[in-house]
Amino acid sequence: MAKIMLLANADPGLEVTQFISSLKEDKISALYVCGNYPEIDEKIIKNSKVCKDRIFSVEHLKNKKHLDWLKVEDIDVLITVYWPYLLKENAFRLAKKTVNFHPAMLPINRGWYPHVHSLIDGSVSGVTLHSIDKNADTGPIWAQREVNIIPTDTAKTIYLQLQKEIVALFKENWGRIKKGTLDPISQIESKAVYHAKNEIKELDEIDLSKTQTIRETINFLRARSFGDLGFSHYEENGQKVHINVRLSLDMDMKKEVKDEDR
Repeated sequence: MAKIMLLANADPGLEVTQFISSLKEDKISALYVCGNYPEIDEKIIKNSKVCKDRIFSVEHLKNKKHLDWLKVEDIDVLITVYWPYLLKENAFRLAKKTVNFHPAMLPINRGWYPHVHSLIDGSVSGVTLHSIDKNADTGPIWAQREVNIIPTDTAKTIYLQLQKEIVALFKENWGRIKKGTLDPISQIESKAVYHAKNEIKELDEIDLSKTQTIRETINFLRARSFGDLGFSHYEENGQKVHINVRLSLDMDMKKEVKDEDR
């Protein structure tokens, strides 16, 4: 039976929790939730079938006594699913193997919001399972899969598609990872691209005097359109004006538009 340390966050964290809990040969020895999505955290805890005294927060990972307890637990695999914090070596080294979820084709688009950057710059989009080391998203790769961006994708649609694909990739490869029949492959550093969290804020403010192609403008606006939210903005008469785009194909138009309505 594989003893698992699971750090689960957001909807993918819930799906992975449900999957692992359904396997008789695995046991979640320690479960961690980060508090970003309280309602989902409650579902993760409920579906984990883990006793209350084995459910923890991110703060526990900074506690020496807790880390000493983990060492005694002799964890086989540490899994971090959409976990928004970097782990220190004294935490992730306690497990024999580690698996982190990253929604990009590493080493391209390490760091934050990889789906946004793929929409803007046309870089390849995909998902990667990789082992954890001391730097962000740099560990050897267990498995990855390219996910094509279609012309009508916005930040939200590709974000949700990447979540779906990475959970599926994990389910397909989990058995081989834990049994040791799959070897991780080192990343090629010469191809590495990293994006910091604060890059997004710098991108969102539109410079109306900037010259660029229409294609560049469309890609930028759809990269910053997330459902009903439009993050890109410009100033007009002292007020912020936000832009949110909706894209569709001809076949998606459910009714004819009269000439006078155009």
